[in-house]
Amino acid sequence: MPAGRTRLRRLLEQMRAEPDTVEGVTSAARAKSALVAALPQQDVQRHIAALMAAVSSAYIDGVELGDSIHVADRLAEDRALQGIPLASLLEGFQAGRHYVMTQIFERTANTDVEPDEVFACLMELDALANEMQNRLVQVYRETELSLTRTTHAVRLQALRSLLHNGPTGNVAAVGLDPRKKYHCLIADVSAPREARAFEAALTTTDGLCGMVDGYLCAVSGRLPERKFEILLVAAPAVPAADLAGAYRLCQTALASARRRNLRGLQHLTSLALPLSVDTHPALGRMLATEHLVGLDPDDEFHQLLAKTALAYLEHGGRTDLVAGALHVHPNTVKHRLRRMAELTSFDPTPNGNGSLAHSLRWWWALQSWLSPVGDKH
Repeated sequence: MPAGRTRLRRLLEQMRAEPDTVEGVTSAARAKSALVAALPQQDVQRHIAALMAAVSSAYIDGVELGDSIHVADRLAEDRALQGIPLASLLEGFQAGRHYVMTQIFERTANTDVEPDEVFACLMELDALANEMQNRLVQVYRETELSLTRTTHAVRLQALRSLLHNGPTGNVAAVGLDPRKKYHCLIADVSAPREARAFEAALTTTDGLCGMVDGYLCAVSGRLPERKFEILLVAAPAVPAADLAGAYRLCQTALASARRRNLRGLQHLTSLALPLSVDTHPALGRMLATEHLVGLDPDDEFHQLLAKTALAYLEHGGRTDLVAGALHVHPNTVKHRLRRMAELTSFDPTPNGNGSLAHSLRWWWALQSWLSPVGDKH
């Protein structure tokens, strides 16, 4: 075996053992495809790790993919069942593939491995990746075709069309009453096999339920009475023509609720403020810079002051309630608020007509300072 190939094998072994490599591929895939980015990171990362292990093992051992190619089946089936378009799946796959190839090229640029050997390695890996991609396309289309043969598929397609574009024809044809108003719900469930367990609980005789853009969604005339351990976001009942807009808001609110570790049924309107904070991160940073310049994010005591001030605003300025929530004495709360006022312009008891606006600005600044949200590209 040529010395160059031996070194390249070692490089592949090293890369597949590095968590940073899998995370880098995952980030590349999520950055390229918005629908893939909306899926839970661990779900995307799990599939990518399996694909990388299969391809790298075939190269390292100098064999064909063989039965290892079937790791693509689970990914293709999941994305088809989730309603993720094939184009989005392939966008993520190609982005991850490009990341791996670039890493190999960069890591061998200043070594004694001959360029011809690097090129041969990349060509061999590319052939294996092509084979894996072809399998993804084949299984995705087979799964999609099998879904169209069921009665449920007609209602599922109607749900996806309704939430993406609004009513496209007679909604009564799929069991909806054009005179009624319907709730839109999204559950924080993306694995198709897990979704089946909750689909029955969310399916109603007057509504639709199924996987849309990777998550379990429902349109229903009433909210579920059952208590859930998982997170669900529900919009107020709206006419069918407004469901697409409600769905987009629920998508954003789901991410906001997840960031705050919320569980159970959450009403969209109750998430209005967190949603606003998360969708305008640049404004939040500006507010934090303007109001909290005297605090150091790396100082634990300053973190404690900010959390106390936030709790004070969220409990209506009641120091006794803040003390109970933080499990400290009311005098401790008062001391922290005084110290906060010394370091910043925080005023626990503003007077005048601007009191509400004052509290909202400070609440937003503190939220952004304590839990920064990255910009969406």
